[in-house]
Amino acid sequence: MPSTTTAASLADLLETLVRIPSETGDERAIADWVQARLRECPSGECLRSGTSVVWRGPGRGRPLLVLAGHLDTVPADPAAKTRIEAGRLHGRGASDMKAGDAVMLSLVETLDPERLAFDLAAVFYDAEEGPADANGLGRLLAEMPWLGTARLAILLEPTDLRVELGCVGMMNAEVRVGGKAAHSARPWLGVNAVGRAAPWLAEITRYPVTKVQVEGVEFSETLQVTTLRSGRTRNVVPDELVANLNYRFPPGRALAEAERRLRALVPSEFEFRVVDQAPAGDVCATRAEVREFVERFRLPIAGKQGWTDVARFTAAGVPSFNFGPGVPEQAHQADEYCPLENLLPAYERLASFLSREGA
Repeated sequence: MPSTTTAASLADLLETLVRIPSETGDERAIADWVQARLRECPSGECLRSGTSVVWRGPGRGRPLLVLAGHLDTVPADPAAKTRIEAGRLHGRGASDMKAGDAVMLSLVETLDPERLAFDLAAVFYDAEEGPADANGLGRLLAEMPWLGTARLAILLEPTDLRVELGCVGMMNAEVRVGGKAAHSARPWLGVNAVGRAAPWLAEITRYPVTKVQVEGVEFSETLQVTTLRSGRTRNVVPDELVANLNYRFPPGRALAEAERRLRALVPSEFEFRVVDQAPAGDVCATRAEVREFVERFRLPIAGKQGWTDVARFTAAGVPSFNFGPGVPEQAHQADEYCPLENLLPAYERLASFLSREGA
């Protein structure tokens, strides 16, 4: 186990994590590796739940601070190769969010828990990139209720060393447009579901991006058709078209209100069904520890334009924000990368804050 953290040690750790495949649902190998590493720590305890791993430092009656990062990634591009090139580490999960995991792991391994200003816990969890109801952090908050007593949670999601507050909410809804099948040589005997849906699709795919201010932080409300399926075979008039609407909405808008707004954009004669949803995360800009972190390091702030488990922590009453070395725009890219120069500053700022050096 390293006694000090350097840019090189962080780069090596990130490369190791990226080279362990961990697509959602297949996180066991990386969870086993992280658990084995954490068990070498001289203090604290290592807890396991499925393919999530939690390290809990010794309690000394100080406020609890939780660092959190997910271990899973979206599916890898077979053509993309893990490599270091021009100061960037390329590979699936490099930015989203194994760079954050590498920083978390190094903090646990190198900081002396007795000298920190907080009691510390680090959560490496599974299934963040899949359906919201299977998210590993939700399971951990239920199984380990002490996590919900934290004074602060920091998600090491990719932010490119900014503080990103809150997060947008997410809703996926399926819209089904019915028709009537017929032989394509006699289309007048059927109703083409594609033709019936076409005017609405032309309109909904032009839904504008809308900027929304929440507590002085800007978010973008977006709506996209992300999947579309229709037709059984090439010589049959399609009797069904199913479109998935992916809706992102700002903090302060409840799920029920988001559903009402989305449903209003769909003709009443089309079937509408919400299939997945997650609430927005609260903007915690006025919390003392959040202000202290931002002001201490003079960091830029922004709204998190994406869903993160800040939403899950704030719903549990734990103030939270996003701060990590990865680059948000690299998340889910085919040849994803993380700038190696971001790793050490992320580690040093978090280490200083945890010990309140210079405060």
